[in-house]
Amino acid sequence: MKQISGKTSSPFRRVLFATKCSADYEGALQATFNFCQKNKASLRILHVSKTNASPRGGSNASTDQSAALILRQMKERAIGLGLSCTSQLETGDPAEKILQAIEEYQADLLILGTSELRGSKRGAFGPTAEEVMRASSCPIMTVGPVAAGLIPQQAFDGPVVFATDFHSRTRHAVQTAVCYCKGLDLQLHCLHVLPRSLQSSHDNTLPEILTSALKHLVATSPVAIEKLVCRVTYGSEISNSVVDYSRQQGASSIFLGVRRDSIFSLDDPLPIVFRIITEAPCPVVTILCDAEADPESTSHPAPPKSAVPPSFLQ
Repeated sequence: MKQISGKTSSPFRRVLFATKCSADYEGALQATFNFCQKNKASLRILHVSKTNASPRGGSNASTDQSAALILRQMKERAIGLGLSCTSQLETGDPAEKILQAIEEYQADLLILGTSELRGSKRGAFGPTAEEVMRASSCPIMTVGPVAAGLIPQQAFDGPVVFATDFHSRTRHAVQTAVCYCKGLDLQLHCLHVLPRSLQSSHDNTLPEILTSALKHLVATSPVAIEKLVCRVTYGSEISNSVVDYSRQQGASSIFLGVRRDSIFSLDDPLPIVFRIITEAPCPVVTILCDAEADPESTSHPAPPKSAVPPSFLQ
């Protein structure tokens, strides 16, 4: 994970968009264009053709030619919008080539699109996305099927929702969200979801403690932000609560700090982060957090362990 400086410009200045060049790419492509325009970011568009020889020993040349044409059209559209854009056509293992492109391009953000619907089996985004998310050195923005259909009507000056479970490994992710909102002058909503079973209590002590903890969490960022809302809500299912809140607020994006070692847990056929991505009305940025990431955990108080459900974003 790249270090976030104290500057207030967007942390995302070099964007890599990996596309299958399939018929359903338009929503993710438009979201990429909008994002790069808002962040004044340069763009590289990447397509990887799998090495797949035909029974006669030849390659699928027509598919490669079609992908090359689509890439050229995408690049021309980007340049027509005033973006600095390059395109790249590769052949080989998609995950390997995407990870290689992230390093070579020094990308600050990878953008992926998915057409998978909720209810899909584990590995909703396929083995390529899983492998990339396990190893990517930069955050990943995913444009899910709902978001892709809403991109033309989306208000890109809407607030950013940062949903957190206060896990120590994911606390540094808020720094990216703060810097992004500060650079684009967007409002940041820090959100924590409590189980519905606790809502019947008339004691407001727990929500007050957690709201204070959210404010302390934001204070860990080296950049101060004025447009801040800290909110504790209740829900039977965390993913639904995050999505519903984002829809109600007209969010332009959702940011999640995600533990890399738990995102593909075998205990859950469809992890919470995937449910949020597939249902969200806006793109979802996942900031991948490694085991050693535990910055300033002793300098800023966290909520009592008993107050935080242990399975959020796992």
